[in-house]
Amino acid sequence: MIEKHEIDIDTETVVIIEQYKEHSASRRHYSNLRFALFPVYLTVQYGILQFYLSTSSESELAIPGYIIPICGTIISFVFLTIENRINLYYKILESSLDQLEFILGLKQKIKKKSAKNHLLNYTRFSMGLLYTLFLVFWLVMSILHFI
Repeated sequence: MIEKHEIDIDTETVVIIEQYKEHSASRRHYSNLRFALFPVYLTVQYGILQFYLSTSSESELAIPGYIIPICGTIISFVFLTIENRINLYYKILESSLDQLEFILGLKQKIKKKSAKNHLLNYTRFSMGLLYTLFLVFWLVMSILHFI
């Protein structure tokens, strides 16, 4: 039979534990949001790219041809901005969790202090790079349309 041990925890510690739970849930949310938005972005880019490449002449379009690259540029900028904001929130949450772990005296740490010495280990950079590459591609396509 398992005995129940009563642990006397003061109100401040209970509040800190609840903050830790909420911060952890928020961190998971933003991590999941990053990977949920990624396939949406790739699908939208694929659709725009297919539409752009499938039109052989502007006479087939109901809209001017330069609008498509501009839309691609705007969408890329919006998703890059969202990714940067998620990174900012994530970094703030990691810092807060690090402080709460210190206050609670937890031995298991969420924030790993490991070097990101390989591109495949650096999610923030690799996802931002892809958004930036699409952004540059659509900017170049917009500029080439006017040359």
